[in-house]
Amino acid sequence: MPAMRVSTFDGNLSHARSSPLARAACAVYALLLLYSGLAPWSGWRDLGLNPFAYLAAPIPAHVTNFDLAFNVLAYLPFGALLVLALHPAARGLRAVLGTALIGFLLAAFIEAAQSYLPTRISSNLDLLTNTGGALLGALLTAPLASSLIDRGRLAQWRLRWFERDASVLLLVVALWPAAQIFPEAMLFGNGDIRDAMDHSDNALGDVLAAVDEAVFGAANVFGVAEFVLAEAFVVAAAILAVGLAFASTMQPRAPRVKLLLALLVAAGLARTLANAVEFGPERALAWLTPGAYGGIALGVLSLLTASAGPRVWSARLALLATLALIIAVNLVPDNPFYIDAIGTWRQGALLNFNLLAHWLSLLWPYALALVLLFPGVQRRSAAASL
Repeated sequence: MPAMRVSTFDGNLSHARSSPLARAACAVYALLLLYSGLAPWSGWRDLGLNPFAYLAAPIPAHVTNFDLAFNVLAYLPFGALLVLALHPAARGLRAVLGTALIGFLLAAFIEAAQSYLPTRISSNLDLLTNTGGALLGALLTAPLASSLIDRGRLAQWRLRWFERDASVLLLVVALWPAAQIFPEAMLFGNGDIRDAMDHSDNALGDVLAAVDEAVFGAANVFGVAEFVLAEAFVVAAAILAVGLAFASTMQPRAPRVKLLLALLVAAGLARTLANAVEFGPERALAWLTPGAYGGIALGVLSLLTASAGPRVWSARLALLATLALIIAVNLVPDNPFYIDAIGTWRQGALLNFNLLAHWLSLLWPYALALVLLFPGVQRRSAAASL
């Protein structure tokens, strides 16, 4: 029988263990980097050039500080996840150096493969900043790996703050900030399926069109004030939906207000970063419209009040808010003022995630509604994991 490896941390004995979750998350994130780095995955051609010629090429002259920062930030989570995935086989300096090497190899492969895509340009500066991001993520995470994995700190927080059978709902809630990457016309306006229905011949598309015309009339004329009120309603409904769903998973000892505010801040940061990359840094906060301000104020105040009640009522109110969100985003006409204000997209790194982000934005509210409507799925998932 092999001896169990143990380590001492702050005077406490802890078992050295691996984290399957960290390894799975690291693999998924690496695939996302590969997907974005080689999008649009079409038009491949061979110009007869050495794919690694970019390594000796001059440093690109026209690069903004924002682009450099984004390249670093894109690989920072990969470095952090890779350190956790390598634990306990590699720890400390070995984990940091191994992560930097793997990050360098992944980025070098992607840059080399970009030489076969007509819309991509291989860059040694991208390689350096991507590797730096992986190294920074490793340096930040390596001192915490033993505490998080060996001593089960993450598992302790999970059991102390959240219900045991809430894993599926927590996963859906955690995807909400990522769903904000796609630039919907209304803040948090996920779930608009009208375009998808327009391109398919089915009864649901006809029903949506008929309801839309019955509610707003054939002209569907909305003024500025109407769009402001509509966005405020959508924002408040979305905050209540995700916030109350999140609160319904929490134990009484959980820091409810801090967790709810952290979720909202994460969504705001995701929207800000996406705007900056898609439309330019000068429009990073263009999503803070009058309707967004009003909806955030109303939604946060209502959420903090309603989430203090019983968890069962939080789940029921979350379902009602989710249904209200879905109905609203599919009935409110397209906002022409949004396009005028935001301008056209710029070619940025997040454009390569556009299709994936669009589907996530489209499907997220329906996934939340299904999980809230059928909570037995969560209980069966939790029982199967025991």
